[in-house]
Amino acid sequence: GAALGAPRPTRTREPLHLREVHLENFKAFGRKLTVPFEPGFTAIPGPNGSGKSNIGYAILFVLGPNSPRAIRAGRLSDLIFNGGEKGKGADHCTVSLVFDNADRAMPVEADLVTLTRRVKLTPKEDNPDGYTSYFYVTRPGSPKREVVDRLKSGNAPCRAWVSAGGR
Repeated sequence: GAALGAPRPTRTREPLHLREVHLENFKAFGRKLTVPFEPGFTAIPGPNGSGKSNIGYAILFVLGPNSPRAIRAGRLSDLIFNGGEKGKGADHCTVSLVFDNADRAMPVEADLVTLTRRVKLTPKEDNPDGYTSYFYVTRPGSPKREVVDRLKSGNAPCRAWVSAGGR
């Protein structure tokens, strides 16, 4: 009979590491902001109303469902910084997620992969509330499907927990 060989070692990959979130004019953040995520556990403390949950919503904005209601907005254009009580509102918002891809977990030939979503106001005479939504995968013009497919590729395990309200 055939001899049984030694079992093949299985290669386990580390989960995909989100290194940074870049926000510009997203919800309450009326400026550019970078939030670093070190390997391991990251907590974002702060008082009520400081925008902690908006960082989680920013991640969902890029990766999550198409419905803006999932991130507490009626329409995608509601995610654009409105100027606050005295400021001038922005005409766009942008969120970029920077992933470490040194081990090529995502099928992109780059050590860092940036997934970006941008919403820009595009008012027209017949639609004064118009807007356009764009996706980018390390380059301009990628459809959202490509963003999702990159993350769902079999080599890119993702584990995350986003909690708001101390739950």
